[in-house]
Amino acid sequence: MTDPVVREVTIDAPVARVLEVVADLENTDRWANEAKSAKVKAHDDQGRPTRIVVTLGALKFTTDATYDVSYGDSAITLTCVDARLIRESTIDYRAHPEGERTRLVMSSTMEVTVKGVPRWGLERAMGSSAEKNLASIKKDAEG
Repeated sequence: MTDPVVREVTIDAPVARVLEVVADLENTDRWANEAKSAKVKAHDDQGRPTRIVVTLGALKFTTDATYDVSYGDSAITLTCVDARLIRESTIDYRAHPEGERTRLVMSSTMEVTVKGVPRWGLERAMGSSAEKNLASIKKDAEG
């Protein structure tokens, strides 16, 4: 398993708005650069996604990954529960109020089943995806 890749951003929006944007999981900007599509498969009684299937494609590989989504007071966590090429993956968002702004911390871990993928390469790709993801959340929450 990779060490957690942690990135953060400060957003000019309240925590509730930031978490609302994070929960827009069908927006592929919320996913890895390799995400081709994302479809919500189940919702909770508040209408928030609780299960999502993401189609990922890179190099010669295409795979679907199913994530369960859980919600805390100021957190959203996605846990991979089924994927052919991903052995384990967790994405965790924690929103911290800072006055009228929010500091959003994203932590992700992943282990893939594909042999020969260097750990440093996976961590680099995860970092790049996290930065893209947070920039998209910031833009949408502030927009």
